[in-house]
Amino acid sequence: MKQTILITGAGKRLGKLLAEHYLGCGYRVIAHFNTVNELDEHPDLVTLQANLSSQSDVAQLCNSLKQYAPFCGVIHNASCFVADGVAAQNNTDFQDHFQQHFSVHVYAPMMITEALSGLWDESSWMTVISDIYSEIPNERFSVYCASKAALQNWALSMAQRLSPQVRTNIIQPGPIQFLPEHSEAYRQMVLSQSLIKQELGYQAIIDACDYLAGSQAVCGNVMRVDGGRFVANRYDQTFNN
Repeated sequence: MKQTILITGAGKRLGKLLAEHYLGCGYRVIAHFNTVNELDEHPDLVTLQANLSSQSDVAQLCNSLKQYAPFCGVIHNASCFVADGVAAQNNTDFQDHFQQHFSVHVYAPMMITEALSGLWDESSWMTVISDIYSEIPNERFSVYCASKAALQNWALSMAQRLSPQVRTNIIQPGPIQFLPEHSEAYRQMVLSQSLIKQELGYQAIIDACDYLAGSQAVCGNVMRVDGGRFVANRYDQTFNN
């Protein structure tokens, strides 16, 4: 019987590549997605749709997990990233802006992990994707930063609570993969604020996930995968792109 991994936010970008990677490694993958699912069909792939900012959707997702147990690994990857100013420009109520980020980054991972109680393999792992903003916040993204900091703190609590059966670790990505809308000037500015000064791509996060999944002695670790940006400087928070 194949081992099973749950990945949230697996419909596109990093989550999609993580799902494809672990399918290629021989796992059965339970892939959650919100609205977009770019994954091709695969005999070992199960896709589950849920809006993680909806408590009813989260409850439905949690109730569906038991049939796929036991789980050898979980990657909490789902994310919401909206600047405070953009939310205001879109006439989004600040409470809704706050609720969306904290639902996706804190409430949903907590409820999913609670639902997995008793559904883990004897030796399992959980990896939580946080952000370097958890420790070096940016005023333009205050709600996002606060929710990611809360996610990280909760994950450290889970490292205490779930060990030794489940090893919980955290990955703090930095500017690993630029998006098409990022200008060349923005890209060069961001890269100039790292030590490696290269766009490392999503593979850097996949490699980190593999390391944490396979390292039996690593638990409660916060791994920065940011090209050294965390220690390079305290970057300019005023740019507009």
